[in-house]
Amino acid sequence: MHFLVIGGSGRTGRLVINQILERRQSVIALVRDPTAFGERLGLTVVQGTPTSTSDLEKAFTAIPNGIPSAVIVTLNARRKSDNPFAKPISPPRFMADCNTRIRAAMHQHGVRKLVVMSAYGTADSLPAINWLMRLVLRKTNMVHQYNDHDAVDKETKTSGLDFVLVRPSMLAGGEAKPVKDWGDQGRGVPMLAKITRASVARFLVDAAQKSRWNGQTPVITN
Repeated sequence: MHFLVIGGSGRTGRLVINQILERRQSVIALVRDPTAFGERLGLTVVQGTPTSTSDLEKAFTAIPNGIPSAVIVTLNARRKSDNPFAKPISPPRFMADCNTRIRAAMHQHGVRKLVVMSAYGTADSLPAINWLMRLVLRKTNMVHQYNDHDAVDKETKTSGLDFVLVRPSMLAGGEAKPVKDWGDQGRGVPMLAKITRASVARFLVDAAQKSRWNGQTPVITN
């Protein structure tokens, strides 16, 4: 398969690219700073941002006769730090607006498969979360990210694409480990359950290569 990764310079996005290349597949990465990536067999780096329609067009057409088979999005609405009270840096609809442009480009080029890294606590998975964690997600500055995730969720579900909205629990460092799929809403996930970014990256690529999770919003933990 041939992939396009949006958000490839982030912590999880880099691992997604590594995972694709380890599977001997090819990948285009749309990134702000291409100098952060060395030359690697199977990797094509395009400088740009998903806020730009023209940059997305460059990414989709970076390889002659090589339109991507699937798109993996690992964007995140940034804050000044990981502290829940840290001030947001990204605009209110950063992820939603980028995904709108991405989906439009996919329709234009006939690409059907879209895998988006969302988050546990998005949309209909919120009620399954412990009440204390719900307060953290919805009563701190994290609410800006989750409102953005909610918009991506709602708009992607009506896109007509073969989507998978992956909802990982709390992200952690470390190697890839076995992943547990808790279903679309994540009922029964233990409080403070974690998953390594490497595990998420592997699952995202699996979801892109298979039809098993099409139209689903799997909540995943280690």
